[in-house]
Formats: sequence, structure tokens, C-alpha cells
Amino acid sequence: MFQPLILMLGLRYAGARGRRSFASFVSCFSTIGILLGVAALILVSAVMNGFEQQLKDRLLGVIPHALVTNDQRRLADPGQYAPLFADQPRVKASAPFIQAEAMVQGPGHLTGVELYGVDFADFPADDPLLTGMNGQAREFFEYLPYGLVMGAGVARSLNVEPGDQVRVTVTEGSRFTPLGRVPSQRLFTLVGTFSTGTDVDNQLVLARLGDAAKLLRYGPEQATGLRLWLHDAFEVDRLAPLPEGLTLASWQQSRGELFQAVAMEKRLMSLMLALIILVAAFNILSSMVMVVTDKEAEIAMLQTLGLSRLRVMGVFMIQGGFSGVLGSLLGFGLGLVLCFNLDAVLGTLGINFYSAAGGNSLPVQLDRLQLVFILFSTLLLCVLASLYPAWRAAQVHPAEALRYE
Repeated sequence: MFQPLILMLGLRYAGARGRRSFASFVSCFSTIGILLGVAALILVSAVMNGFEQQLKDRLLGVIPHALVTNDQRRLADPGQYAPLFADQPRVKASAPFIQAEAMVQGPGHLTGVELYGVDFADFPADDPLLTGMNGQAREFFEYLPYGLVMGAGVARSLNVEPGDQVRVTVTEGSRFTPLGRVPSQRLFTLVGTFSTGTDVDNQLVLARLGDAAKLLRYGPEQATGLRLWLHDAFEVDRLAPLPEGLTLASWQQSRGELFQAVAMEKRLMSLMLALIILVAAFNILSSMVMVVTDKEAEIAMLQTLGLSRLRVMGVFMIQGGFSGVLGSLLGFGLGLVLCFNLDAVLGTLGINFYSAAGGNSLPVQLDRLQLVFILFSTLLLCVLASLYPAWRAAQVHPAEALRYE
């Protein structure tokens, strides 16, 4: 009895069951539709965010974020350009780097790979190549002449294990002889493997910087360029301009299409789930139109008792918004509960996505801004769906509505 009149009437109509129970039936299922739509949108967005972040951490942690080189892809002394990036806040670390395409031959198989010449002493401590190595591969790699570290997929395809020798052949350091052009080749000893959970494991082999330079017949202190690690690989376009004669080769040129495809899939999934919420909002609109039609006589009596048209409109805005707000809040809570307990729910249902996730659990990452946007956009949509029926209720003329009462 102490509630405001508009709120009391709106909630009374929202929970009422009149002669036309079909309108209440549609309104109830609209609330359930909004609940499921919001929960599914939060859950799918969180999982897609997790997969995108996992792909970013694993893949972009392995391949160079940016490579400072020249048109010939051969710098005389890449280390001299390191001070250019020392004061840039976006640059995490830098190191001389050699990159070339090569062929690796095992006991009975030959495969194409991407050869990286590296010096782990210049790598950041949290680099995935360091953390992904098995056993004492790094110690052997640093001290054993012509040691090689392979991606786990490359090692499996060649059927080799640590201690085996493989032949690495490159065309970049080839020589002309009386018998023709002979590619540069060398026997390397496999000292270990690494696993990142991405397709890089099937493409990449690592050699020491000096060994790779000898294989490619680089001059003293020469390298392909200076590798840059960024705090955020997506800010590579915001690096300071380079001096004349230098070029910047970024990860976007080789892997940009993959992340564009992931982003497009994420947007399409969000659009499909948003359509579910939109359909539920239209159901709220249709059920409210039926309620207004059914309540015309009551609306007319309220007006004759002194309730203004604006307040009548407020009554039905509250009635329609009640279903939307209830569904949105319940769906928001259900979505968060599912995100925090996703593995347990999937285990209960007997669903196993661990192999697809590349780990022990599905990656889930909640974005606060995204959650706020989902909640408030859903609430706004439900309010807008209630606007037309409420306006129509306010346009009821008491004389015409009570003519035959």
C-alpha cells in the first residue's frame, strides 16, 4: 500500500492472469527467451574471448611481433638499431634474428620448415619458446655445436628423437660450382622439441644464431634483422617511424588473416545470439499489444479517475519492462555461473572439448565492458519494445472504450 501508484499497477498487470491467458503465456516465454539469449551470449562471448586470447598468447608469443630489416633482408649489425626502440614503451625486448625457409631431412622423410636463428640469452624470460621446451633442451642447445630444436609436430613427421641427426638444406646460401648451383646444407643434432599447441609446432625449427649464419653464409655480425617483442602485438602499427632504409615486417603480414577470421566468427556468433534476444523482445511487444487491447476498459476507468495519459503510459512501460528486466538479470546471472563452472557443467553432460582447447580446460575470459554492454543493451531493447504498446494504451479514449460497458 506504500508503493507508488504507477509501480503498483504496472507490477499488478505484469503478474495478472486475465481472461486472455495467451498474452501471459507469450510474455512468460519471452522472459525465458531473453534469459537464455543473454546467458548464451555471455557464455559464447567469454569462450570466444578465451580462445582468441589463447591464440594470441601461444601463436603471437612464438612468431616475431615485428622484424626490423631492409629490402635485402640482411642487416650488417642489427644490434646497432636496438637503441631506437629502447625508449619506446610498447617495445618489450629486441634481439638479432635470422629467418629463412629450409628443408629438413630425417631418416626416411623430408619436410619444409621455417628456420629461426636465435640467441636465447636475449629472449624475455616468459617467451613461450623457452617455457615450451622439454627437458634440458635449452642447455644442450646453447652448448652443443649445431644443435637444433624442433616443433613437436615437425619431429613427429620426421620420426626423430633428441640425439638423432637431421640434414638442414637452405637455398639462400647456395653456391655455384662446375656441377651447377649447390644449396647450402649441414648436419644438425636434434637436442629437444617444444610445444605451443598451435600450428607453429608443425612448421618451426630453431638453431643458434651463429650456426644459422654459417649455414646461410652470412658475414660477421650479419642477421636477417632485429626482432621486436611488444607488450601488445596488436599495437604494432603504433610504433615510431623507422629511419630511411629500414622496413618493418610485422606478424599481420603472415598471420593477420587468421585473427581476422577469428574476429569475424566472433562477431557472427554474437549477431546470431543477439537475434534470439531480438525475437524475444518482439514477443514482449506482441504480448503487450494483446494486454492493452484486453485492458482498454480498465484503462478508460483509470483515466476517468484522474490518471493522466503520461502515467498510463508509465504503467505499461513498467509492465513490459518487468519481463525484460527479469529475463536480463536472470540471464546475466546464469551466464556468469556457467562461465565460472563451464568445465564442471560439460563434464556432467559428458561433453569433452579439451582436445579442441589444447589444454586441460576450455579457455574463458570475461570482459567487463562487454558484459555491461550486453546487459544494458538488452535492457534498452526491452524498454523500447514496451514503448509502442504503452503509447497505444495512453491513446485510449474513455468515452469510446466505455461506450458499450
